[in-house]
Amino acid sequence: MAEETVVNRVQRRRAATVEEILEAAWVLAAQDGLAGLSLRHLAGRLQMRPQSLAWYFPSKNSLYDALYARGHEDFRRRLAEAGPLDVPSAARSFAAFCVENPPRYQLMTQRTVPGFVPSDSAAALARETFGAWRRALQRAGVNDRAHVDVLTALVKGLVDQQITVDPTGDRYLRHLEFVIDMFTRAVASHPPIGAA
Repeated sequence: MAEETVVNRVQRRRAATVEEILEAAWVLAAQDGLAGLSLRHLAGRLQMRPQSLAWYFPSKNSLYDALYARGHEDFRRRLAEAGPLDVPSAARSFAAFCVENPPRYQLMTQRTVPGFVPSDSAAALARETFGAWRRALQRAGVNDRAHVDVLTALVKGLVDQQITVDPTGDRYLRHLEFVIDMFTRAVASHPPIGAA
């Protein structure tokens, strides 16, 4: 019993340290860009020796992989917590999630880090997350896979422009309601894109 308690305590401490590392990594990625993330700088920020950091993340790619996976876990959790969504609230939720942490969005949806390829387990998690997004839209009445793709691309287009051109403003996101309305009217008046 005592041995099990010690093991649990070690696991909790390790999990807490991993959380601290990931949070600090997001902060540095926001300051220096994803590709500029430095393990040495990260270790210094955490008041940790680089060798100690390497015990948790032996390479930069292993850190990126954990951040990538965490981003997908966070979005899936956000969808679950939101409960039933209609199309406008689903699109708003997705856009808000994307712009609240631009490095997370870039790592999850773009190829901004040269040489980084998600591990098989992280890629599977990303597919599960997109599946959760697709199911949320299906419950909102968007059943055609092509329509899901179009809505995703429309929201991502606004998000990309917002992050790139006006990161502290709302120049592009203020058009989200117009885009949602345009999308819902088009879906209502057109058959599924994949239909003959």
